[in-house]
Amino acid sequence: MSSFRKLSLMRVKGLVIAVAVINNERHILMNNEASKVVREVNRLLGLRRCSVCGHWVRPEDLGYVEIVGNKVTRIVCQDCLGRTYSDIAELMNECLTK
Repeated sequence: MSSFRKLSLMRVKGLVIAVAVINNERHILMNNEASKVVREVNRLLGLRRCSVCGHWVRPEDLGYVEIVGNKVTRIVCQDCLGRTYSDIAELMNECLTK
């Protein structure tokens, strides 16, 4: 019997990445491979609050979700995730131009 420990799911600009730890083995799924995981997460999660900005977020609009055991530990909306990536890209550009 498999033992599920942790699931991290991230959606960024059309890219979907799911990282699951099952029986102490890490499995990385991308795009089509992660579609079943995404469907199951969307089905199980209801309306949740973003851990960063506090706005209510539907499962389809999540940018990042982390589940440990059977508890949701972190949720980040698409807007907050997009802002974070924009900030990182801006800092990288600054570093490259100096």
